[in-house]
Amino acid sequence: MLYHYPINHDKLLIGKFCSIACGAKFIFTSANHTLKSLSSYTFPLFFEEWDLPKTEVAAAWDNKSDIMIGNDVWIGYEAVVMPGVYVGNGAIIGARAVVTKDVEPYAIVGGVPAKPIRKRFDQDTILKLESLQWWNLPYEQIKQLVPFITSGDIQNLSIRLR
Repeated sequence: MLYHYPINHDKLLIGKFCSIACGAKFIFTSANHTLKSLSSYTFPLFFEEWDLPKTEVAAAWDNKSDIMIGNDVWIGYEAVVMPGVYVGNGAIIGARAVVTKDVEPYAIVGGVPAKPIRKRFDQDTILKLESLQWWNLPYEQIKQLVPFITSGDIQNLSIRLR
């Protein structure tokens, strides 16, 4: 987590069963200089030097809000997730990708900036997985379902959860 200052109250929210590779970074709002100003310099940050009100420190950057990572997400080696991004359930972020926009559930994205490469599954499977939300089940139930989850057997997973 980089540039995470309490004054912004922004959060990193990570779902269940996520895999985050070595070197992955989450960049927060404070890393971004404001685009509203005529200058990219962070005058409000140096309020004492410029006789500015201390209450305006956060005006030095544009608030992009929380970073939210869904459940069962895989974030690749040295990937960077920028502020305000939502990564949907089951998504995969490729190694060294820079994620500047929201990622749809079960999408695979990569590159700089990250762009969709393809979906992991067909739309029917994605809708089933999103409705089943297996990651919210009790531990013992997930343990029994692991063979269906790991084999990609959506049919039997769905049957067992009815």
